[in-house]
Amino acid sequence: MTIRIERLRLRRERARLDIARYAPSLLLAGYGLFILSLCLRGSMTLYINPAYVLPTTAAGALLVLVAVARLARNPVSVCTHGEEDCGCETVSPRVWPYAALSIPLLLAALFPPQSLAAFSARQRGPQIAGMTSIQGISTVKRVSLSVDTKSFTMQDWVGALSADPNPKDYLGKPVLISGLVLHSPASMPPGYIMVMRYQVTCCIADARPVGLIVKDSSQGALKDNQWVSVSGVMSGAKYQGDNITVVTPKVIKPIKSQDPYMY
Repeated sequence: MTIRIERLRLRRERARLDIARYAPSLLLAGYGLFILSLCLRGSMTLYINPAYVLPTTAAGALLVLVAVARLARNPVSVCTHGEEDCGCETVSPRVWPYAALSIPLLLAALFPPQSLAAFSARQRGPQIAGMTSIQGISTVKRVSLSVDTKSFTMQDWVGALSADPNPKDYLGKPVLISGLVLHSPASMPPGYIMVMRYQVTCCIADARPVGLIVKDSSQGALKDNQWVSVSGVMSGAKYQGDNITVVTPKVIKPIKSQDPYMY
């Protein structure tokens, strides 16, 4: 019985040693392959700014190469005899750190990346151009209103209204934008919706929901997270005693989902 118990103990010890020996390489390979898979699927921009896609992909490839190099090395001789003077290297492996490090990789594999939507916008606090202070304004593109505003993107309007929120400077200017619908009664006049996108500086963790106030001409038919194209003109409205810039739409039509991020 004693011999069987000792053999079982040695088998368990060898299994722990094998895990401790190969787990670092397998984790490196797993994270590297995950990064490369995001690049191949075109999903990496759901996590980071496109400017960082190339170096991140290179880092993923490097992780895989390091993992292969580690696996190609000869395994280190490890003592499993329980003898202090056998001449082997004594190792007391800990398996739990590798299990903990594998959890983020497992979660990333089980839950594919998705773009942010209305729920995240409410959590982060919607920032309405011309009405609220846009954080990180240096990252938002500023434009001149001397050009034809029909070509203005959402980012252009956010930059212009952040630099000059006076509604009188924009009255009658044509608007053509697209974005996600967000109903937020606490931050805009009744009967209006926010058409928004996310301004990203580095990665999705710092994404800020920004957009314009649009008169809801659909009589409540538009729902949160619905993508719409808005064609109209800039006008003014009163909200809590302040003059604010809003969009009076001529046409609001549903469109297919697009990339919600602006860089």
